[in-house]
Amino acid sequence: MPKSRYYPALDGLRGVAALCVVLMHRHVWFGLDGALGHGFLAVDFFFMLSGFVIANAYDGKLAGGMGVAAFMRARVLRLYPMLILGAAIGALWRLIALNLGVGVLGVWEVANLFGRATFVLPALHSRFEGASAFPLDPPMWSLFFELAINLVYVAIFRWLTPGRLAALAAAGFAALVLLAATNGGIDAGDVAAEFWIGFVRVTFPFLAGVLLHRFRDFASLARLKAPFWVQALLLVAVLNVPNIGWANAPFDLICVGLVFPALVISGSLTESRPAETQALRLMGDLSYPAYVLHYPLYVLLGGWGTVLGLLKPDTQFAFGLAALAIVLAASWAATVFYDRPVRAWLDGVARRRARLAEAG
Repeated sequence: MPKSRYYPALDGLRGVAALCVVLMHRHVWFGLDGALGHGFLAVDFFFMLSGFVIANAYDGKLAGGMGVAAFMRARVLRLYPMLILGAAIGALWRLIALNLGVGVLGVWEVANLFGRATFVLPALHSRFEGASAFPLDPPMWSLFFELAINLVYVAIFRWLTPGRLAALAAAGFAALVLLAATNGGIDAGDVAAEFWIGFVRVTFPFLAGVLLHRFRDFASLARLKAPFWVQALLLVAVLNVPNIGWANAPFDLICVGLVFPALVISGSLTESRPAETQALRLMGDLSYPAYVLHYPLYVLLGGWGTVLGLLKPDTQFAFGLAALAIVLAASWAATVFYDRPVRAWLDGVARRRARLAEAG
C-alpha cells in the first residue's frame, strides 16, 4: 500500500486562504473596504486542496479494502468536533442576545438550528445572517458539500478509472461554466435560496484535486515549482481582485480551472527546511478551526462590542485587530485542548467497538 506524503506548502496555502476568509467576513473592521473582492474563491481552493489531500491520504487505503463506513467515520471524526463547537458558539450568542433583549431568535429556534448543525443539515428557510443555510455558523455550508463529495467519492472509488475521473471533472467544469454564465460568476451556494448550487461549486475542484494527485509526477509539471512566498502572493493577489463586473465570470473560471491547479501542483513540489515546515504546519493546523470558528466568534464579539459601546466607527480597526487575535488564539486553543483530545477519544471508542465486533 503506497504511503501518503506530507506537503507542507499546501498546508501553508490553506492557512493563507483561511486568513483571507477571516479578514473578508469583517473587512470593514480592518479598513479593507473593496479588498478581497474574490475572497469567496478561497472555498473553491479549499475544495481542490481537499481532493488532492484526500487522494493522498486515502487512495491507498481504499484500494487496499477500506470501506465506505470506515472512510466516512474518519472524515466525520476529522470535521465534527470543531464544527459542533462553532455551532455552539453561534447558539451561545443567540441565547445571550435574547436575554439582553436584542435577539431575533427564540430559544426553540436556536435549539432547532443547533440540532440541524449537529447533523450538518441546512436550514433552507433561513431568514437570518443573509439568509444563510447555517445561521449559527454560515461557513458550515461548504462543510456540508465537503462531506457530500467525500461520500460520493468513496462510493464510486473502485469504478473511478483515470478516464472516468477526467470525464467527471470535465462535466463538473462544464457545470461551472454554465453557473458562471448565468450568475455572472461562481459566487453561489452559500445561502438558503441557492444552496444546492453548492454541488456545482464542489464537484470540479474536488475531482480536479484528485486528478492532480494521480498525475502529480508528470515531468512537465516540474516547471510549476516555485518558492512558497511566490505561491502565497499569487493566491492573495487572486483573492484580492475586486468586483470586475462582466469579467467576473471568466476570471472565476480561469482561477478555478488554471490558477488553482497550478498552485496545488506548485505547492506539492515545494521543499522546505525544518523550521519552515513547522511554520507551514502550524498555518495548516489553524486553517480549519479559524475557518469554522471565526464567524460565530465575530458575531459574539461584535454583539458584545456593540452592547458595551466598544465597537464604534472610530474604534473598529483596533476592535478588529483584537477580534482577529482572539480568533487565532481560540483556534489554537480549540485545536490543542479540545479537537485533538476529543478526536483521540472518539477514535479510541471506534477502535474498541471494532475489536469487540470482530471478537463477538
